[in-house]
Amino acid sequence: MAREHSTILGRDEQWARLDDTVHATGRAGALLVLRGPTGSGKTALIEAATKNWLRHDVQVLSLSATVPTPRMFDTLLEAVRRRVDDHRRAPELLETVAAAAQLRQHDAGSSLCNPLPLVHELTRALTQLARGQRTVLVIEDIDHIALESASALASLAHGVRAAGGVVLTTVGGTSWGAHQQLVNLADSVLDLPPLPEDDVTALLARWSGGQAAVDPATTAALHAALGPLFGNPRTLRSTVRALRSEERLVIIDEHLCLRPPEEPIALAADHELLRRVHDCGPSADRIVWTLAVLGELDVNDLPVLAETADVELHACGRVLDRLVRDDVLRETSGRVHLPVPALGTALAREGSRTPRAVHEALARRMLAQNERGGAVDRSTMAHHLVAAGPEAGGRRGVEVLIAEADAAARTAPTRAAERYRAAVARLPGSDRRLPRLLEAMTRLQLFQHRFRELADDLGTVLPALLDAFPPEDGPEGPAPYGSDDAATLADLAICWFLVQLHEGRIAELHHATRLFALVTTRDENTDAMRRFFSALFRGRVREATTTLNTLFGPFSSEQDETRATTALDAVLVLLNAAEGEHEEFRQTLAWWQRRHPKRHAPDTEQLREAGSMLDHTTALELLLGNHHDGQSHHGRSRGYRGVLHHYHTGEWDTALSTARSLEAARPHARSSLAHHLTRVVAAEICAARGHFRRAEEWLARIQHGFACGHLVAWVRCGLRHRRGHTAAAVADGWRDYQRHRDRGSTAGLERLLERLIDYSVRIGDRDGAERMLEELTTFEARHRTSSAREAALIAGGMVRSDPTSLREGIQLARQRGDAPRVAHGCAAAGDLLDEPQPWLHEGYALVKRFGSSYGRGLFSDLMRSRGIALTRSRGPKEPLSSTENRIIDLVSDGHTNRQIAMAVQASEKTVESHLTKLFARTGYRSRVELATARLEGRLPNG
Repeated sequence: MAREHSTILGRDEQWARLDDTVHATGRAGALLVLRGPTGSGKTALIEAATKNWLRHDVQVLSLSATVPTPRMFDTLLEAVRRRVDDHRRAPELLETVAAAAQLRQHDAGSSLCNPLPLVHELTRALTQLARGQRTVLVIEDIDHIALESASALASLAHGVRAAGGVVLTTVGGTSWGAHQQLVNLADSVLDLPPLPEDDVTALLARWSGGQAAVDPATTAALHAALGPLFGNPRTLRSTVRALRSEERLVIIDEHLCLRPPEEPIALAADHELLRRVHDCGPSADRIVWTLAVLGELDVNDLPVLAETADVELHACGRVLDRLVRDDVLRETSGRVHLPVPALGTALAREGSRTPRAVHEALARRMLAQNERGGAVDRSTMAHHLVAAGPEAGGRRGVEVLIAEADAAARTAPTRAAERYRAAVARLPGSDRRLPRLLEAMTRLQLFQHRFRELADDLGTVLPALLDAFPPEDGPEGPAPYGSDDAATLADLAICWFLVQLHEGRIAELHHATRLFALVTTRDENTDAMRRFFSALFRGRVREATTTLNTLFGPFSSEQDETRATTALDAVLVLLNAAEGEHEEFRQTLAWWQRRHPKRHAPDTEQLREAGSMLDHTTALELLLGNHHDGQSHHGRSRGYRGVLHHYHTGEWDTALSTARSLEAARPHARSSLAHHLTRVVAAEICAARGHFRRAEEWLARIQHGFACGHLVAWVRCGLRHRRGHTAAAVADGWRDYQRHRDRGSTAGLERLLERLIDYSVRIGDRDGAERMLEELTTFEARHRTSSAREAALIAGGMVRSDPTSLREGIQLARQRGDAPRVAHGCAAAGDLLDEPQPWLHEGYALVKRFGSSYGRGLFSDLMRSRGIALTRSRGPKEPLSSTENRIIDLVSDGHTNRQIAMAVQASEKTVESHLTKLFARTGYRSRVELATARLEGRLPNG
């Protein structure tokens, strides 16, 4: 009978070693040690191997070293006796078993102080069994063996090996103890390392129900939470089970995502690490939790740890040593840290703990030390005050926060913004310092693109500000702020309104409107302000821009022009960059530069491009400066700006993962403009990849009346074409274009027109293509954005068969980094130009990078029609994982995806995902090509 492959994910090497040893010719004995930490899969591997060996006429006997000595050997004796009864063995074997039974009966009721005579008889019995049939003796958990039994067990193992049997023992990661003499006897030690990430992903899909592929952000979150236990199967399984019970694993875009993504992950309540902490006593919980909050601690700061955790100093040192010895904590170069953050989260849940209590204790300690004149790191003290919440620190705390925020404003804007926020939260609305602090906080929040945090602040700050003014229906009292402060608050009201609008906080907009009305005394300003708010909310951006120019032209001129306002002028430029025509934009930019002569002029092309796709984050960065201090913030990697960037660079998997994370983060909140725009880009990626149902689901999430209808129409047009309804795509797309154009919205207009022209050419509608090209050319002349110019050049080259125009448009798109447009231009050039090969090869490489099966089919058809050989990759740049090799083997054997899923114990969607990645990495387009490459040796052997 042919020996079967392993189905233990990620353990193929260890399986092969075990199997080869048991089935080795020559009947040589062997002693193997299978070593791995708790939960690494030792038991699962042995159980699977045992089932396989039993099918191949190998007898397997097992005992566990965790059982006390008498019962441990009784279990083995009973197993041998069953084999004698089943097979009626030779008389010598019967005598040996009888002698062992008599010895055990003689010692009945005793603790078997000397197990060697019994072990001697058992060894004789196992020797006779091994002579007649291949025999494996499994001894599990030898690191738990009692000291008095270690020599007897080593003697047993040695005897079985000498008789030609195979002894397989398992041990944890402990390198000292009574079991070490057995390890020293071993012929080889097989280590079980953490599972590789590909195998972890496959296991996660299986354990989560096999309904969807696992989003990379979910895998990354588990990796960050579990640290060195990320590749530990038992830990992974129990963690996933707990997440499912908490309903934190949800399916978004056919991928398993965490909701909410930023909430920390906890170890399961029955995890081994929690048991180790509890075994050290109640003080251990507090010590580990304190270190979880602090991150790490110098061993010389033990008194600080003891005081914060409320543990006596000497006891704290003893517990800390034990926790390090038990591998709960780790010490490196004199610093102690918690390697598994999920353990800290689990302890916090058990004790209803919050980080604030730790930070408050440390802040209180440092404030007292500072009062006594002691040396204190004021920056660290401010950090603890921020984290301790608004009740901590009192008046002294506020003064520290303001001073440290001012000191960090230029060098560390993220920390400065956090400190201003904390100070503002502690001040009453009547405090005269509030306008300055609010202006500084808002400016830095904008610099860091933290729109959501800024919108959150309004819930506490605005009511306090409004309460400082006299009641609107009561007697008029003195104004709480001077004229300069009132001007600052007017700017802040505008900024806050736009942030609330950006974040979809529609119900809170009236706070900003009311604040503006209170700090400006002219009724006509208030009316105009309401007209501006109404126009902007309804997507009439041009009307809003005109109203804002009219409203604030005189108001701004009354201000001191040397004062750097927070948002008003930046808002004007942003609105004009997004929607204005070129001349209007140029005039407004000139006005902005006069107001800020010391600032470097922003890159106007980049600013216009950001505006054309409503990328407010990039636009604000260009206007206000790139104030990054090396700390992470939400705007760059997790917002619409990040999705758009990854779309343009061709990193579509990352773009979709970011979009899914945003979707998981805000399941019930009213979606912001940026959130809807993210859904548009996600839908376009899915449609371009041929995942039409997923694209429709993304579009269905966009609310009715979305202001940027051109972008939605752009995606829907492409979706209809790719489904084979090109004529309908053009007709519907043209109607959508006219409707949204007449409403005054131009965001994405050139992309829709470019797509309509391409499809009109494909169906032979030259008149329609010429009409649309004229519209696009007029738009480009009025707006003069780089995107519009590229679109007009590429479309003009297609309609008028102009190679020069086509080449120029592709080159400009390549320089700007718009990979999808370059691919589109390459397809047009490959169809039109006399030398199509370089264009088609470049385009094929791009769509392959996108993961677009539809695009690869398009370029393959073009290459065949032009007589050009398809590009081939010689093989993957990185080695294939064990799962990928297994899937290729099964594909080569002709199995279906469902059969493969059953064989590798994964979902069909996971198998499909693996095959898609294999096609992308290897350059092969079909299962037949992949199987042929394996048979011809062009892929690594399975």
